[in-house]
Amino acid sequence: MIESEPTCIGRVRHVLGSTVTIELNPELAGVTPIWHGRLVQVGQVGSLVRIPQGPVNLLASVVLVGISDLSPPPSPAQAPSQGNRWLQVQLLGEVDGLGKFRRGVSSYPGLDDPVHFTTPEELASVYPPADALHVAVGSLSSAPDVPVCLDATRLVTRHAAIVGSTGAGKTSTVASMLQRFSVEGWESANIVVVDPHGEYSSALKKNASTRSVMGTPMPLQVPYWALPAGEILRILCHIKSKTIVNRFAALVQEQRRTFAEAADWLSIDRQSITADTPIPFDIREVWHGLDYANREIVTAKTGGEPCVVNPGDPAMLSPTVFEPYGPGGRAPFQSRVYGHYSPAPERLRLRLQDPRFNFLLKIPEPAHPDPLPDMISDWLGGEHPVSVLDFSGVPGDVADVAIGVVLDLLFEIAIRGTPEDGIGRHRPVLFVLEEAHRYLGPLSKETLAQDAANRVAREGRKYGLGLVMVSQRPSELPDTALSQVGTIVALRLTNSADQSTVKSALPDAVSGLANVLPSLRTGEALISGESIALPTRVLLHRPDPVPQAGDPSLDTWRSSPGTPNSVTTSIERWREGAVGKESK
Repeated sequence: MIESEPTCIGRVRHVLGSTVTIELNPELAGVTPIWHGRLVQVGQVGSLVRIPQGPVNLLASVVLVGISDLSPPPSPAQAPSQGNRWLQVQLLGEVDGLGKFRRGVSSYPGLDDPVHFTTPEELASVYPPADALHVAVGSLSSAPDVPVCLDATRLVTRHAAIVGSTGAGKTSTVASMLQRFSVEGWESANIVVVDPHGEYSSALKKNASTRSVMGTPMPLQVPYWALPAGEILRILCHIKSKTIVNRFAALVQEQRRTFAEAADWLSIDRQSITADTPIPFDIREVWHGLDYANREIVTAKTGGEPCVVNPGDPAMLSPTVFEPYGPGGRAPFQSRVYGHYSPAPERLRLRLQDPRFNFLLKIPEPAHPDPLPDMISDWLGGEHPVSVLDFSGVPGDVADVAIGVVLDLLFEIAIRGTPEDGIGRHRPVLFVLEEAHRYLGPLSKETLAQDAANRVAREGRKYGLGLVMVSQRPSELPDTALSQVGTIVALRLTNSADQSTVKSALPDAVSGLANVLPSLRTGEALISGESIALPTRVLLHRPDPVPQAGDPSLDTWRSSPGTPNSVTTSIERWREGAVGKESK
């Protein structure tokens, strides 16, 4: 006989810790009963069931379904009688008599206890609506009438990862989330999106500030001079020689002091300025001084005067020209350090001439106001809640450096932030790192972005800095950063290594849910962590408008036959260091 209550679907048959096996009622038609005119997905992996225990209702998630005579359960002891249909569920939490949900269970169900499917009304305490504390991301896959919202504070400050294979919907998920932050009462948010492919500006439009490395009239600027001297030399010349680093640092220190004396807006003691003090300086002067020392010719081996033919021009990257040194030990002579700093001067000159590095190597002027406040305000979007930093068209190693500089500078400022000004605990910042494996993974040549992201992951929460890593290869993300992630949004994953990474990050009680990752629909995800009450299978909201992340169209293949390809403009832009982009 079917149970008198229409929501009852079966009875408890086995209890092993948090794992409960349920025998479905034999008279239940299929595993999708109709409730108030809609189908209830009882047999859907990830759906929720309710087990009453007096005034308390235990909630459990379906992790396995089967028929005893066709597919045995993990152990014979958990099997119902021959021929019966069964569900295996994991206990997750309980709703008390006042309707308050909490994780964990205070008591386990007894044998033959009835089991019910959950209704939207019963899930209201588990999945709160969108409000001042929660941001909507989608609805339950097994119950589309039940909205799913994430705790915004925990999502932002406890870090998150959004992972999925190519085409699973990662970029759309991020775009939808950013759109809701932009228009649903979070207009003073501080969200910085690192966009390596130029995909997000079309989805956010007027609700975001977009700064592009190749764009006008709002170009993205990143200050080389904010880095320590050794880092500047390493990223521009790939040199770590102590002799060269020491000489370079001495020249940088002197140029920082010269700039500080010429800038009226700086009031800092000259002697306290080091090679690592974040004060602007002209790197062309540093190059000129390093090249001068590397090729200097003097009249005498000891105490000789330089044999200068032409002093050169740092602003034009023209080197000093010296007389040729004499053959056979005759005057003039090479200086004591002649050739000691090669190949740094030539590598640095080539970098300064490369148009792809213009966004990083803009030379500051002492007569102008302090460039750093406006630059950081641009990174944070000004009056917009979202800022998109578009790095498309930038060489991979340079993008790594620029991203690292942005993260590092904002971290340093957040540490020193006060309620009166700046950023920090009183006004948190959320970094969204698209394609995070590209510059955080083991194949990254530069460590600046990796070190900065790991620093934010380890210490950011204390200073109001959150991190969202977006990646199609979670197995390539650094363990340090991934271990600090409080929320995981896992879309479809087909690679076994990536599935294992996500599975290891899920609570043991629901790790079996990771088995559904290869079969998730596009735009569907398994969400688990601190920002959501229970690990949940969610059908995510679609963004409107959508980002430029879809597959290319083949409409042009059906155009007039014989139309030749014109690549002249593309070649010109390639030579100029730019990339082709659609208008946004």
